Amino acid sequence: MYCKHCGTKNKEDALYCINDGEALSLHNEQVLLQKENNRYCSNCSHENQASALYCMACGHTMSKVKEITEGEPKRANVQTMTADTRPAGILSTLTDMNSLKRLAVWNGISLAGLLLISLIISSAVNGVLRDALRGDFGALIDGIKLLSFSDVFMISHMIGVDYFANAMMFEGVLSTTSGLFNLLLLPAVVFTITGYLMNRKQPEQPFIEKMKWNVSFSVLYGAVIGIISTFAGVSMEMTDPTGFFDDMTITLGSDYPFLESVFNGFVISFIFTGLGAVFSMGKETRSFNGHYGLSISKAILHSMTGLVIMMAAGAFIISSHDELSTEEPAADILLGTQVGGYLWNVAQFESLTFDLTADGESVHATYSLLGGPKASEDQEGFAELFEEISWIWIFAFIPAALHLWAGNQLRKASGGNILQELAAYAIAFGVINAVVVAISKLTISTNFEGVFDASFGFSAISTGIISAILAFGVSYLGVMVTNRQEPVQTSRAA
Repeated sequence: MYCKHCGTKNKEDALYCINDGEALSLHNEQVLLQKENNRYCSNCSHENQASALYCMACGHTMSKVKEITEGEPKRANVQTMTADTRPAGILSTLTDMNSLKRLAVWNGISLAGLLLISLIISSAVNGVLRDALRGDFGALIDGIKLLSFSDVFMISHMIGVDYFANAMMFEGVLSTTSGLFNLLLLPAVVFTITGYLMNRKQPEQPFIEKMKWNVSFSVLYGAVIGIISTFAGVSMEMTDPTGFFDDMTITLGSDYPFLESVFNGFVISFIFTGLGAVFSMGKETRSFNGHYGLSISKAILHSMTGLVIMMAAGAFIISSHDELSTEEPAADILLGTQVGGYLWNVAQFESLTFDLTADGESVHATYSLLGGPKASEDQEGFAELFEEISWIWIFAFIPAALHLWAGNQLRKASGGNILQELAAYAIAFGVINAVVVAISKLTISTNFEGVFDASFGFSAISTGIISAILAFGVSYLGVMVTNRQEPVQTSRAA
């Protein structure tokens, strides 16, 4: 909160200015402090930036006091960004019945949309798979549901699955983690829309307050996904198709881990409802960085923007190279978006690792822009895989451009210390990247004959640290490059 007399910044809950003792709150409920649209100071006529709270020449306030006429609604004070009628904290939101009802409605709408889309996708995929396998299995394949709508729903949240098979004395389990980046677009679209709709009626509410509401939404959604995980997947029993063992029953099925489902449901819904909240911010709120809300909103926006750009780039790379293309457009898109998801972190100088253990032997391989391809076995053959895309380093300009843009936007924002704002942006960006890496790291393990374990992805800890350092350094450079003194105006407004 800024003192309207001397312009000193005070704590949000301060009643009097720490510099001159001036009262910081307006005791008359019939007045409203508004930001003037005029860029020229009413005291000295100096031209200021549109987002300026005080004149850069004389320090006079750029706000004005307006009396509220009878019947006129009392809007929130734009300068102090007072909260709306929602409960102030996350705990109070989750214990308030009215808030819980509203959150339950938004959760229901989101779930209904995702389940409907999942049903449509699963029906289409089952039809394609049955047609492809009918030549090998005949009519037997017609009675089998290869993919349920709950499978599509859970995989779209990057949740792993445990496949199991039982027959006579044999019992096997194949466990996986992660999902497909292109299916992640389903909750991304639904939750971005939900986040926008939930917050559209509070355009001037500080972003950090919107996030408290979104956290409450995501806590409830994560709990719901955990419940769904106990019923998701498919399980079926069938007799020996060869007829050799008349009394043998084969059990096949899949399960989804409860805790992973809760965590992924919370993280994905929070990130993308946060992205929707960014789009719901009003013009004044977009230039105010109270409680680092603008810094965090930029971190969410830029991390998701970079991921989408890289997914599109990955699909283009796979489909445009004959050596990499599968010659099936759908398969190229599936593979390309997955590659693009990993490419986003490679472009930030992080190391992609591959580990495989099979029959007592281990293989370890890594790739990074700085270190290049390295492998414990057949390093020359591994390096040949990257020769065709040696120009991949140019993608490093994408996160760099996003960070430069963030630095420029935060420099123009009102409120806060620029170094602290950049630090908040960098930390939030690093945490988001680390969480995405954690839920997207692919692992496969099995106890079948020829036991093997494989993992493919990045280290969440190193990803968080490296991406945060890179975000801070480049965004600070963006501040330094664009932080040029504005020319002094020699003329005054008429």
